[in-house]
Amino acid sequence: MIQRPFGRILGLCVVCILAHTLVVDADGAWPFGGGSGPAARGQDLHNLGLLGAKARDADAAPRAPMGSGMRTGQSKGPGNDAGPGRLAVVLTLPDGPAAKAGLVAGDVIVGVGKRAFKDGSLAALAEALRKAESGKGEVILLVERVGAARKQKIAMTIPTGGKPAAKPTKGAGRTRLIEAALQWLAERQQSGGGYRQTLSGLNGSVCQTALAGLAWLAGGSDDETGPHADNVARAASFCAHNLGKGSMGGAPMRGGKNWDQTNWGVAHAAIFLGELYARRPSPDVKRALLAAGTSLAGRQEASGGWAHGPGGPNALGYVELNIVTGLALCGMGLATRAGFEVPPDVMKKAEAYLKASSGGGGVGYSANSGQAGQGNIGRTAVTWLGYRTLGLGKGGFAGQMKRWASRNAGAVMGGHASLMQHILLAGVAAHAIGGRAKTTFWKTLERDLILARAPDGSFQPRPWHESLSMGSNSDVTFGQVWTTAAWTIVLACEPEKGVRPGLPAWMGL
Repeated sequence: MIQRPFGRILGLCVVCILAHTLVVDADGAWPFGGGSGPAARGQDLHNLGLLGAKARDADAAPRAPMGSGMRTGQSKGPGNDAGPGRLAVVLTLPDGPAAKAGLVAGDVIVGVGKRAFKDGSLAALAEALRKAESGKGEVILLVERVGAARKQKIAMTIPTGGKPAAKPTKGAGRTRLIEAALQWLAERQQSGGGYRQTLSGLNGSVCQTALAGLAWLAGGSDDETGPHADNVARAASFCAHNLGKGSMGGAPMRGGKNWDQTNWGVAHAAIFLGELYARRPSPDVKRALLAAGTSLAGRQEASGGWAHGPGGPNALGYVELNIVTGLALCGMGLATRAGFEVPPDVMKKAEAYLKASSGGGGVGYSANSGQAGQGNIGRTAVTWLGYRTLGLGKGGFAGQMKRWASRNAGAVMGGHASLMQHILLAGVAAHAIGGRAKTTFWKTLERDLILARAPDGSFQPRPWHESLSMGSNSDVTFGQVWTTAAWTIVLACEPEKGVRPGLPAWMGL
């Protein structure tokens, strides 16, 4: 592989940027199915791990295509985060274990081995996959098939990883997952350094590219060394060139509404570039990082919080949301490594706003009526990480957030909008806190990690109670790069001497 440092390719990306396009998968196509138009961009399906299959709730009728770009089933029961009791197969990965074993769309999985699912399907299926991967590789599903008088047992073989596979969040088992995912991300990076545009156009592509860059950094590469040095260099160039560009729909205003969402891209780019600069300082990265820090400071709202982007109330009529506030703090904190100085009044206003929005250390959605005081793990985790990168991680409000995040490290299903975002932020914070927080996180999320994996090395999104009730899943719209990069960061972020450098700058270690 030709390794190209960031500075040598700084000018390549401008002409390689793709125009905003919607990602549309043909009916029945892996990974999301969907339709032939932008109103049916994908289905909200449960991924069945290394089986290479996706399924919906067999006891809920599929919804018609919706304008949001989603098509899902609606659960009859509350929550449904433990998974339906009967899984109706919708898609299989071509040449994957499920397809090779003869599992077809329309089959209904009702159990594993001789036992029917009880209290949801996900935990039992994940445990069967874990045992099979660390053993002989055989998984036997109990299946109802159209036209068959009795339930059938269908055996399939998944790739095995030996004893380390029994502990996918530790040691060699974790390394195997990380390396496969990093290679998957590398193979899908575009020549200009970014990824094809899905949600929020170019701005969304910057977010995904920054996350992929963080994953490669955590795995041991930078822009000059390591197996993915060229990927890191091109990702850094892409992010630097596109800071603040490409709001949702390609323009800040559409139909008289403010659709600017570029704070997301600037903040994610700053976190990635800051981690890269901490690993290997260079003048090019420093310039981009200083620009990102300055931009974020200037984008603060008068209230002290941050919005999706500048320009006043968005299309839904609100301004601030604190998950962006936390990301902005992280970006500015990492920019200080390159010499950026956060204006004192910026942090003073931010802390006053955050305290007004929060309760007991849990960071609320905003300081607005009905949104303040409602703590959430994703918002709390990222805000605490922001304080930590700014050198404010001890005592006071930061100490309250840390204690709250430690107690609630696994409570990702209480998040909003993007389940994967809450998994990402809670996971990084849990590893930064360590101890009980990390244990709590993985005790809750190991099931979802196992089921998110696909045989090709990627990680896939899942439905949850919010996406099922709303008929929309932004993780599906963002696509598998978003989910794969986020899970890989969670797995690789913790530094492990002699194995991986992790993400010590973002974690404030």
